[in-house]
Order: sequence, then structure tokens, then C-alpha cells
Amino acid sequence: MTTLFDAFISYGRADSKPFAQNLQSRLTAQGFNVWFDFNDIPLAVDFQNQIDDGIEKASHFLFIISPHSVNSPYCLKEIELAIKLNKRIIPILHVMGISQETWQQRNPNGTEEEWEAYKEKGLHESYQNMHPTIRKLNWVYFQEGVNDFEASLADLVKLLRSHSDYVEQHTRFLAKALEWERNQKQHRWLLVGAERQQAEAWLKVRFKDEQPPCLPTDLHCEYITESIKNANNLMTQLVIAYSDVDKATMEKIRRSLRRESITVWTNTTDIHTGEAFEEAIRRGIEQADNLVYLLSPDSVNSTYCQQELDLAVSLHKRIIPVLVRETPVEQIPPALQRLQYIDLTDNVKEEDYRLDESQLLRILNQDEAYYREHKILLTKALKWKEQYQNPSILLRGYNLRSAEAWLKVAQKRTQHLPTALQEEFITESLRQPPLESLDVFISYSRADSDLARKLNDALQMQGKTTWFDQESIASGSDFHHEIQAGIKACDNFLFILSPRSIKSPYCADEVDYAASLNKRFITVLHQPVDSADLHPELAKIQWIDFNQNQREFNANFNQLIRALDTDREHVRLHSKWSQRALEWQQHDKSDDLLLRGNELAIAQDWLQETNQSRKKPTATNLQNAFIEASIAAKEAHLHQEESRRKRELKQARRIIVVSVTALIGLIGLTSLAVVQWRESEQRMAGQIDALSRFSQILVKSNLKLDALIEGIRAGELFKESNSEKLEIKRRINQTLQTVIYDDSVRERNRLTGHEEPVISVVFSPDGNTIASASYDKTVRLWNREGELLHSLSGHEEPVISVVFSPDGNTIASASLDKTVRLWNREGELLHILSGHEETVGRVVFSPDGNTIASASLDKTVRLWNREGELLHSLSGHEASVYIVVFSPDGKTIASASEDKTVRLWNLEDLTLDALMHRACDWVEDYLKSNAPESDKFLCDEVKQ
Repeated sequence: MTTLFDAFISYGRADSKPFAQNLQSRLTAQGFNVWFDFNDIPLAVDFQNQIDDGIEKASHFLFIISPHSVNSPYCLKEIELAIKLNKRIIPILHVMGISQETWQQRNPNGTEEEWEAYKEKGLHESYQNMHPTIRKLNWVYFQEGVNDFEASLADLVKLLRSHSDYVEQHTRFLAKALEWERNQKQHRWLLVGAERQQAEAWLKVRFKDEQPPCLPTDLHCEYITESIKNANNLMTQLVIAYSDVDKATMEKIRRSLRRESITVWTNTTDIHTGEAFEEAIRRGIEQADNLVYLLSPDSVNSTYCQQELDLAVSLHKRIIPVLVRETPVEQIPPALQRLQYIDLTDNVKEEDYRLDESQLLRILNQDEAYYREHKILLTKALKWKEQYQNPSILLRGYNLRSAEAWLKVAQKRTQHLPTALQEEFITESLRQPPLESLDVFISYSRADSDLARKLNDALQMQGKTTWFDQESIASGSDFHHEIQAGIKACDNFLFILSPRSIKSPYCADEVDYAASLNKRFITVLHQPVDSADLHPELAKIQWIDFNQNQREFNANFNQLIRALDTDREHVRLHSKWSQRALEWQQHDKSDDLLLRGNELAIAQDWLQETNQSRKKPTATNLQNAFIEASIAAKEAHLHQEESRRKRELKQARRIIVVSVTALIGLIGLTSLAVVQWRESEQRMAGQIDALSRFSQILVKSNLKLDALIEGIRAGELFKESNSEKLEIKRRINQTLQTVIYDDSVRERNRLTGHEEPVISVVFSPDGNTIASASYDKTVRLWNREGELLHSLSGHEEPVISVVFSPDGNTIASASLDKTVRLWNREGELLHILSGHEETVGRVVFSPDGNTIASASLDKTVRLWNREGELLHSLSGHEASVYIVVFSPDGKTIASASEDKTVRLWNLEDLTLDALMHRACDWVEDYLKSNAPESDKFLCDEVKQ
């Protein structure tokens, strides 16, 4: 840890060494840590380096005035370094001048002429050659024999203790800034967390009624604003567009803005080695609130400046023109002509520039919150677009509500309106279905908010959904309740370890609650901690040290992603059953909330595997009780159903026996009636009526096919009778209508709701869910009773293929919009599979469900995993690929194409050399004649 000093003593040995030693001793007795060369320069080291280091790390520079010190070149170097570092300089007058007698004692062989020459140069007294800075400051008087030492010491101590916090922070942040500068201004040396917040607050301190004890250096301002920029993921408050000719003016403006804690992007500081110049400028403008344009004849003729201006205009950024040199009006770009500019060309004195600087600051502070939100939403929307509309980047919770409110206000403005992309991003965020669970809850101390924010953004970019209080809690909400709801909803509990977080009672409460739910803990070490202070739950976990790899974020972040992806499905189900169990408990263990059907089967398997293999996190007692209660309810229901079925079967058999007995009698009578039909016409009508009644009994017993058969027999018997009685005919027709036109016989259900033709429909493996794909760009999920469960929206063009995974948990849909989308049974979008360059006409799962194959008009078949990552792109067909199928063992893929070939691909050895070509003449015949009508229709549609 760097040692800082309260004061550095600079003095001339010939005149003031005993005095300086005494002063150092007395100040030390007062509790001050004083740097003094006799005590603080080790042997055999560079003397000047030690001196410089002492001045850098001392809050006050005490200069003991005497003829020797004023005229010493070594003391002059010390003064100049203290001035350069804007140190608080306190001059102490010890000796104003020396007598000839004193000079003679020091120079025994000196002559009168030498003494006169000595005086001529002013070496005998302190004022003539005194440094101007020392001369203009008020001195503390310690003249021997003139001033009272104790009184003067008391004045000095009082001065040292005035504004001591401000001066000490000046020194502390300067020492860190110098270390940053000496390490090539690498990001890992910047301020973070609470220390960065302290530095920002210190830079904003102003002394209204008195002079400041010292001023920040330019290095202070640059270091602190770069730390702020780093904390905000390199986003800034403004970009300066300028011509190289105006670079000096740019640097002056930048220094002024940094002094006000304003973050600035320029091409001289923010383009990294090896980074594309135009790409870096584009990123800088996208991530800035404002563009300050330095207007001059050179800038208006600069291609780069024009490109920067055009981009800022297209992104609806606020543009602030600053006229730095007279420019012909006709040369000023149209986008700037209607804007009021700040004119620096009339500046004569420094005060004139200060007035213009104040005007610029007023503009920047006006509607500052609006432009900051405009930037943040634009940056997120652009990331969302670049990530192929990655749903994990969409807004949720408080962030979404805040963005929605901002958009309503923004749309009513006359300047700097929201962009179309921002509107689309917010609209899509509002449209997304609520998630059953999130991937990560981030627990941290406010002092570590920089890293927490960076982790949150990086996790979202990796497709992870996060619960982060800065994005998820609105001001004024029940903080404790929202925190607990967030922990319940997340699969993983990520804790950022630092001295502040492990001692925070709020963080401890979060850890306790997460532990009560058996959440999986993942810890990230941000700053060194004492293991003895760790919460017992945190002490169990091996942390991911973010100080490794020279604190390179991405290298350490990769370890975090690997940890999160371990046993991902197990952890996701742990959260799911935990939430369902808690809801069941909160509603007095209502049977209505127990698991059923496929969900219960999955939960049983999960619980069995968890308990047998002792997977982490383990099941909670509540989860065990909830799943066991669901199993018991299922068994009770099955028992009731079995009893009911037996009763109904017994009743049906009784009815059938009675009816068949009656039928046999009737048949016998009918046979007799054939011989004597003319004498027994009325008896025939009774037989026909009995058959009709029997058919109706069968309908009521749900034996509808038998009912239909008996109804037809009654009709045929009526024909054989040659009866002309209309009454008998009417009764038979009525019976047949009851049976034949019963909806349950002809059509079980009609699923309506699509707004365009339905092109594909499939059952889930368990037969309980139907998925339909339509030209209305949606997939709809229905139950067997025809009720709409979910409508899956997101495709931008008609959906032409839909399929369930073998386990029934995932739905894949293929569309004319060139994408495949993966959904879960709750209708939530899991992944977008992007990469095809033309329509995707068919999508299928492998038998084990781990691989998805898509066939496209772009002549390729692509293979993906369940996480949406592209595994292989199979090229070789010379025309559109219409059909793709897996072999039953899942080791081979067959693809059929318009190029009249079927190609087989071996998945066990999928290399370019192993790709197999199979030219089969029967494909064309298949498509023309042997193919099912559904395939022909699909092929025709794709060709069109």
C-alpha cells in the first residue's frame, strides 16, 4: 500500500538545517507524517528520484525561506515540481538575510570584494532571487529572535489541518494518476467502485468564499474522467469533432470539460492500437450524449468531420457547434446552419473564453438526463440488432418501465426525437412474454457497482438473462420484497467479493435468503478479502478470481460463463420447481397448483436424479414435499379414474347385454315378419324403433362407432320393409341424424384463430399439445380441447414448418424470414438461429433431440445445437434444399434438393473429405408423383 505524507520539507542546509530538523520533530509530535531528507532517503539510491517521490506523495510542500534555499538549484527543482503538481505550498520565513560576519564564518578565506560580488548577485538575502510563486504567497513567520516559535508553530499546525481532507485526496488521487500514467494508462489502473465515486465528488468541490488550498492538475482531471468513462462501459457525455489544424483549441476545451467531470471522446485518446479508425469513431458517437463540432474552414472541408456530423444527425444526437475560426456561411454544412453556435473568435482575454466555456456547460447541463437516456437506449438497441435481436438484451422490469415513459416524452419533442431502432427495441421489449426464470442474480456492494454493471452487460451479451437491481427495481418500491422475488426467479446467485460486500448487512441478507432456497452460488473475487470474514455459505465456494490474468476482464469472464453453463438444465429446473413450490406453499398447498402430466414426469426424473447423484444445488425440503404431493395427487386421481372407468364399463356392459338380448328377440321377430310381413307391418315398425333406440343408447355410452352401425342397420331394415309410413321414416331419420351428424363423431374440434392460411401442424410427442404454423407469421400452441395456449410471435415472414423436439419441451419453427426460432412449451423464445441467406423450408430434430437440422433455399443444410449455436454448414447441393431428415440412429442426415439429388451426410465424421454425394434420379419422380400432398404443396410454395 502506498505511504502518503502530510508534509514535505524543502530547505537550505547552510541556513536552516537545525531549524528544519526541529520543525520536523515538533510536527511529528503533533501527529503529522513528515517527509524529511535526512530520514527518508535510503542509502545507495537515486537522491533526486527519492526527492521527487516524496514531493508527489506529500499533501503540503513546506518551503523554508532563507538565502541558501532561495538560491539553491536543488530547491528550485523541488519548487518547480511542487508547482507542476499543484501542491499546496506553504512558505516559512526562517532567515531573510545573512550578515557579512556569517558569510565570513562560512568562507574563512573570503575577501571583501567577493562579499560585495556575493551581495551584488543577491545571494545574501531571500527576496531578490525568490521564486515568483513563493513571493506571492502569505508566509508563516519563524524568524529566530523575531517571532515566537510556539505561536508560529500553532499557526502552521492550524493551516496544515485546514481543508486537510481535500488536500489529502488531492495527493492520494495524484499518486494513483501518476501510477496510471507510468503504466501506459492501462484500464486496470483506473479507479473503481467507491474510490472512483469519491474522486468524482472531490473533483466537483468548489470553494466559494475562499481560495482553494490547491487545484487539480490536468492529470487529475484526465484520470478521474477516464475512470468514470470506464465505469460507464466507455460511454461518454460528448464527442469532439475537429480538424487537425484546430487540435490546440480542442485540447483546451477538453481540459476545461474534464475539470467539470465531463467525459470526452476524442480520436487522440480513445482509438486503440489496431482498431479500425472509422469503426472507432462510429462507436464513439453512438456512445456519446452530444457532438461538439469545432467549426472552421478546415473542419467543414474535412471528409472525416462530415462523416461524423452525418452519423450524429442520423442518430438524432444533440449537436453543439463551436466557431473557432471565421468560416464563410456558404461553406457551413446544412445541418449546422440552423443551429446557434458558441463563438470563440471574439475572445481577447482569458475571461472571454471562460464566458464561452460557461455557455457550453449550460447547454450540456440542459436536458442532460434526456440525452443520457437517449444514448443508453440507443447503445442497447444497437447491441440488440448486432446480436441478431438477442432477447436477453431486451429491457425488463424497472428499465423497461423507465424506457417506456422516456419514449412517450421523447415522441412529443421537436428536436432529437427517438430513432426508429429505439422505438422498435422498446416495443419488442414490451411485447416479450414474461420469463419463468432468469439465469443470474447479481449481489454486490454499491462500492463495486462498476464491476457489477460491467458483468451485467457482458452476461446479457452472452445471452444470459440477469436480475440486476439498477435495472430491475423502481425507486419507491418495496426493496426487500423485490430483492427476494429476484433471488427466487434466478437460477444462479452471483456474489461479488470485496471488503465492502462481505461486511454489508444487506448482502448478508441476500446470501441467507439464497441459501434457504438452495440456490447455486457463484462467487467472483473483485478485491482481496479476509477469508475469516466470509459468510459461511460463501466460504464453501471456490471463487473466480477476477484479479488473475493481469485483471483482464474477458479472460476471467470466460471462466464465469463456463461455471454458469455447467449443469445448466439441472439448475434451471431447480429454480422452476422452487418457484412453483413456494407458490403452492403461499396458497395453503392448494391441489390446483400441484404438478400434472408432462411437468410432473419431468419433476420426478429431476428429483430422482438430484437425490441419487447428489447434484448441486440439492433439492430443498419444500421442493421434495411439493413433488411428492404432486405424485400422491396423481396416484389418487388415477385410482379415482380407474374406479370411475370400471363403473362406467360395468354400466355399459349391462346396457349392451340388455339391448343385445332385445335385439336378438327383435331379429327373430323380424325373420318371422319377413314370412308374414303383410300381417305384421306394425310389428316391423317396433323392431326398427327398437334398433333406433339401441343406437341412441350406444351414443350415450360413448360407443359412437357402434351407434353409427346400428343406425345404418335400422335404415337398411326400413328399406327392406318397403314401408310407406312417413312416421316410421321420420323416426329413423331422426335417429340417424343424432348419430351421423353428432359433432363428436365427425369432427372433434376446430382450432380457429390464425389470420392467414395454416401451412404446417404437428402433435407433441405426448399427444397433449398441437402446434400450428401459419402465413400470419405466428406459431400457435393448442391443447386437445382446442384451447389456445400460446401464440408465438417474432417471425417477420410466414412460418412454413414447425416441429417438436423428441422430449416435447422445445418447438422449432422455420420461416421465409431466413431464420429458425426455438421456443419452449410456455411460448417463450429461447434462441434465434440466424445464418441462412434464403427461406428456411424445413426444420427437424435429431432422434436424441440435441441437434437441429434446417434446410434452405440457399442450397445448404445447417446443423445447430439446442443453445442455438451453429455446428456445421453442409454445402454441396446446386439448388434449393427442400427436405432434410435424420436416420433413426441419428448418425446420418439425408437432404433432398431441387438439383435432383439426395445427399447423405455422416455425422460421426463430418469433414469436407467425408461428405458423401448421392445422385438419385427418383427424387424428381418423388417430388412430382410419390410425395405426400403436404410435401408437394410445400415444394410448390417454396418455388413460388
